Amino acid sequence: MDNSLPLSTDTNTDKKGRFGEYAGKYRTFLVNNLFGKQSGRWFTGIVLLPLSIAAGYYLLYASDRYVSSTTFMVERSDGSASMADGFNLFGMSPQAGNDLKILENYIQSPDMLDYLEGNLNLRAHYTTNTDRLSRLAEDASYDDFLRFYRKHISIRYNDSNGLLDLSAQAFTPEMAEQIASQILRYSELFVNQIGHELASEQQAFVEREVSQYETRLREASARIVKFQNQYNLLSATEQGAALSQVLNELQAELIRNRTELQTLSSYLNRKAPEIITLKQRITALEQQLSKEQKRLTSEDKNSMNTLAARQQELQLDVELATKAYTSALVALESTRTEASRKLKQLIVISSPYKAEEATYPKVLYNLTNMLLVLLMIFGLVRMVYATVLEHRD
Repeated sequence: MDNSLPLSTDTNTDKKGRFGEYAGKYRTFLVNNLFGKQSGRWFTGIVLLPLSIAAGYYLLYASDRYVSSTTFMVERSDGSASMADGFNLFGMSPQAGNDLKILENYIQSPDMLDYLEGNLNLRAHYTTNTDRLSRLAEDASYDDFLRFYRKHISIRYNDSNGLLDLSAQAFTPEMAEQIASQILRYSELFVNQIGHELASEQQAFVEREVSQYETRLREASARIVKFQNQYNLLSATEQGAALSQVLNELQAELIRNRTELQTLSSYLNRKAPEIITLKQRITALEQQLSKEQKRLTSEDKNSMNTLAARQQELQLDVELATKAYTSALVALESTRTEASRKLKQLIVISSPYKAEEATYPKVLYNLTNMLLVLLMIFGLVRMVYATVLEHRD
């Protein structure tokens, strides 16, 4: 037992001595190579010093930034997505793309920033942070505030499925979740407002059309009534049909009388009373037939066929005006129904959530990229310096 203790103490002493020896050699190597040689001093100044400062900032000073993400789309309230025929939830159309791209621009607009500022006091959150490099300056202008907001909001339209992906950054997970939720809420209000404004404009347009078609119908009806009063005709077509029937009867009566005249002339004297009476009747029938024929068809503008054609034109105007007025009334009723309900709504595919771990800053990623860039700069400087020395010699 007495001999083992001294041996253990000697072993520990030897280890400490060897460690001190190695540390001294390592220090000597670093001093000689990093500070004793020109290339070492350049490497220290160009690579190690900036990298050490950046590492100190990211590891000790940089504030954590949390991200809350959500995915959504715009859908019509009648159950059909705002897409053209032939597309569905997993497709896209120009109309769906327009809706979401308009919404994408609106989320990055000053209007959305003002809404978030009024509800979440966003400027105070972005300025109250110990990290001066990542926070918003307290005296920042509105334009700087807007640029800072856009930098911390990621909005991307996915062409493959027609969805909109939104990510919001904040210095606390609660604020990141609230920003994403409030953006969703106000975006839906914006979509509904735009939809109702368009529906109201369409309704006003249809109402004007209904008023115009109603005026046209009243004017067409007034013209046909004026025509009827002017010529004392309820229907020129029916009057022409009646007159045509009268002509047919006169024609038949004339044929019978002529036949009877030929029969009596075969055995009676021309001066016989029956012959004379029959000839007078035939003359009267011919005169009446000629008169009625002129009333029915002639070049006179008051002839029955001309009046019938004019009345048909007026009646056609009335029928066309009636159909147009009826269609406008149906469209107006449909437009009023559309304007009275929610036209579009946001369908949230993935709701905002409260992150448990900070997403930014990405320390390892940033330091690795910085190291690569600094090494490239160092290599370039060494190459330029070597080239200068070579040309000088």
